[in-house]
Amino acid sequence: MAINIVGAITGVMSCLCTQNCLQESLGHHIRHLRRPKRNLNKLKSLLEELDARKVDMCAKLNQMWLQKGMNPKKEVELWLKNVDEIANEVNKIIREVEQESGSTSVLSPFYYSSRIKRGELIEKKMEEVRELLEKGRFADDSLAETSPQKGQTLPTTKLMEHETTMKNLTKILNFILDDRVRIIGVHGMGGVGKTTIMAEINNRLLRENRLFDSVIWVSSSKDMKTEELQKVIAGKFDIDLSGFQDETSRAATLFEAFQRRKKFALILDDLWEPFSLERVGIPIPTVENGCKLLITTRRVSVCRGMETDRDVKVKALTENEAWDLFRDKVGDEALASPDIKLIAKDVAKECMGLPLGIVTVGRALRNATDISEWQISLMGLKASALNIEQMEESVFSRLKFSLTKLKDDTSRSCFLYCALYPEGNHVDANELIEYWMWEGLLGAVDSISASKQKGKIILNELKYACLLENAADNEMECVKMHDLIRDMALTIMKTDPRWRCIVKAGNKLKKPPQIDEWTEDALRVSLMKNDLNNIFLGNPPSCPAVTSLLLQYNSFSQNIPYDFFDFMQSLKVLDLSYTGIHVLPGSVSNLENLCALLLSNCWNLKLIPSVAKLTKLMVLDLSGCRNIKQLPHGTEQLCNLRRLNISNTMINILPSGFLSALTLLEELLASNALVFQKTLPLSVSEISIGEIISSSRLSSLEVDFWHCDLYNLYACSGHCAQLEKFKFNVGPGEIQEFSEKWSVAFLSISIAKEEISIPANTIELKFIDCYDITELTTCLLHVEKLKKCTVVCCYSVERIVDTEQIDLSMLETLVLRYLINLQMICREVMTSSAFMRLKIINVEFCPNLKSLFSGNLLLQLSNLEEIRVGHCNKMEDLMRWEGGGRNSNDIHAAKIHLPRLRKLRLEFMPNLKGIYDGFMSYGSPCSFEVVSCDALKRLPFDLDELVGLNQQLLSPHALEIKGAKCWWDSLEWDEPDAKQIMQTYFIEMPRVSDNVGSSSQVGAIVPNR
Repeated sequence: MAINIVGAITGVMSCLCTQNCLQESLGHHIRHLRRPKRNLNKLKSLLEELDARKVDMCAKLNQMWLQKGMNPKKEVELWLKNVDEIANEVNKIIREVEQESGSTSVLSPFYYSSRIKRGELIEKKMEEVRELLEKGRFADDSLAETSPQKGQTLPTTKLMEHETTMKNLTKILNFILDDRVRIIGVHGMGGVGKTTIMAEINNRLLRENRLFDSVIWVSSSKDMKTEELQKVIAGKFDIDLSGFQDETSRAATLFEAFQRRKKFALILDDLWEPFSLERVGIPIPTVENGCKLLITTRRVSVCRGMETDRDVKVKALTENEAWDLFRDKVGDEALASPDIKLIAKDVAKECMGLPLGIVTVGRALRNATDISEWQISLMGLKASALNIEQMEESVFSRLKFSLTKLKDDTSRSCFLYCALYPEGNHVDANELIEYWMWEGLLGAVDSISASKQKGKIILNELKYACLLENAADNEMECVKMHDLIRDMALTIMKTDPRWRCIVKAGNKLKKPPQIDEWTEDALRVSLMKNDLNNIFLGNPPSCPAVTSLLLQYNSFSQNIPYDFFDFMQSLKVLDLSYTGIHVLPGSVSNLENLCALLLSNCWNLKLIPSVAKLTKLMVLDLSGCRNIKQLPHGTEQLCNLRRLNISNTMINILPSGFLSALTLLEELLASNALVFQKTLPLSVSEISIGEIISSSRLSSLEVDFWHCDLYNLYACSGHCAQLEKFKFNVGPGEIQEFSEKWSVAFLSISIAKEEISIPANTIELKFIDCYDITELTTCLLHVEKLKKCTVVCCYSVERIVDTEQIDLSMLETLVLRYLINLQMICREVMTSSAFMRLKIINVEFCPNLKSLFSGNLLLQLSNLEEIRVGHCNKMEDLMRWEGGGRNSNDIHAAKIHLPRLRKLRLEFMPNLKGIYDGFMSYGSPCSFEVVSCDALKRLPFDLDELVGLNQQLLSPHALEIKGAKCWWDSLEWDEPDAKQIMQTYFIEMPRVSDNVGSSSQVGAIVPNR
């Protein structure tokens, strides 16, 4: 038997071992004959692990879709597809093995031949499964992405499918689809639902990809001038018009921006007066360009003035529709009682079919089960309407009713505070909450952060009651008021003695209100954002009850009278920021109840009177007052001070013992002041670093250290671990601005000679003009949360990092400029998570850099959104795959995926021969710009991916390739029809002379140390 088996084995070996096979070890084949089930079981186990990872990933993707509307990235979809394919292949192998078991004699050569081949296949599949397991280690934020937006999706309430609403919606949509209709007017009284309908239109147009390339929403307001409208539109395009002084230049810039967006829909909400499209810079919609202009307004005369082609009047809801909406807002619990339901129908009728009134009143009574509450509410609504003749005015009483249903007077007072801002203003939510805090509306201030949390709760309450709404802003959280709600609030503050206020904000006043308008019962006065150059009233106003006086954003070229504040003993908040006052009047010294003195950016201010009596003062803001050279007399006696902001002032000394006296100080903000801009030892008359380190309540610190010895003394203490925010500039160089909470910049100092300590929780890090450092490995070794890194004018730097121990997995932005000896960003050997979150890389004037990334690092850039490289003379390959090359036959094997890439700009690199040797996939839409890179002859696009299986091109603007025509004509293509296909995406740019930005001139334009 044994002899037969040996013979069989010998026979199969003679069959298998051809001339090529004889060069291999027989052990490679024989090992598949031993323990045949071991590898199959291992393969099953690996497949189970892979399947479990797929299940977990699908669960996360489903959650991302439900919560954020995010779709799987292309790379993730490909991984899931490959998992399904290999699972089918492995299961097929398992079935075949089970079917063949026992069916072939062990004495047959075919048994061993089959077994060897099967063993080799199992081994191959095991390796493929392991590779998929390794590739499937996606970070959560690398799994999915939001679809590219061509406009801004607006927050809006769910539209009730009432006949009136749907009729209006359908009519507007039909007009949009009608090529003959260019300008559409939507008019109706305030609160009737025009903005809600148009917000729904806006969002539907964004979801429908075929109709428009861009959908632009612009909110207007009363008395908006041409320049203001231009600036609002420019903000939608991220265009800065501050450099254009005349209307025509601004209009031309906007016109070009609109033209670039080709077929657009522009929605102008809440227009009060007609205007000239040409003067603003809006292209006139035509049948040829396919553009549409939609406006909403309360006045049909505005529609006529704008020469609308079709108008839609939005009318109030019918009685039944109003009841359906009211019932939805009130909830089923309250309406379960037949008696309450009967009263509720009468309450709904009192809202006159106006959705704004129905929603606010309905929410105020939601789930109210006390019938007496309903009876009192109905009586109040009926009584308030008796003396009002105009229908639009009568909605005030419905809105006012929702105000009475707020939790308490604190919430009501906070709401009314919002109306102190100009109409249509996007209000910084943080600033608003701080006003509430300084005025005492949030109760005793235990800490600034705790009080802000209370403020956020009230802010959310106001949003829920529909009295405030979110306002879109890219940089900060903002809220806004519907103009009708603000009008209601102003009416309350004018007529109700409990809430009396004087509000003339943003009214373009050139003269202050007359002395008799400054009433004794006024609680707050807002004259912000006017054109006042003085506030002379003849006599000081008698306002003993006023708690807030908001005068910011006025020129005040003439000083405020010395005795102006004599009769404002209750004043808590005084805001004179962004005014031209030279001297703060002496009467401020006696405002003993003052909690916030806000003097930010008073550019002429030189003299501040004593603040010794202001013992309740919690915030003193002198930031941006460049003529202030010392703290006001008595500052050290402000025992209740929580925030001191002396940033961008000329103050150079904080007295010794100063912080020890201010035992409640939480925030010391002294960036770009002269404090600590000297070396050790400090004068005995000056504040010491030890005082800062000993300040246990300090939660926010922004200071500049001119010398490392001072900085290291503080950084090594570990004090910054208790801070909620810190921003440090270290060195005598130009002060840097930061965008992150925890930031450090090293400026014109010797990093190599100093032992630099960097807080472990630093998020943003800058090295500017640190001339003797060769790499940053030591500096970055323990900064594991770093998101942004900037290196500029560090002339000795040869590489950024030089070890696999560095963890840069959190890094999102990398900026490298004027690094004349930089040869590489990092070695290929890095941690498997290095650069996995990198979004932006900007490299300029690095003349010795030959490539950005290479090797396995290319597989870790799936979150990259923007690449900008310029003036790098020796750059040959932007990205390089070390395993292949430009001459590699298997160009597809090195394909890299950059699914989020939106912009790639290359400029002034005469030796750049390739972006990438293989193919790369990218995000959509994506823009490639090439300026003066004449040696670049190949683009890394996979035509199969572009054209697709059905030979259909990508939608227009999904890809843009910009460059000079002579460069485009010189490109070499892998496929004969490639240029014709790619021509669709080419946009010609004027050729720029190589001399304009040549990096050979780097020495002439690098900033001096």
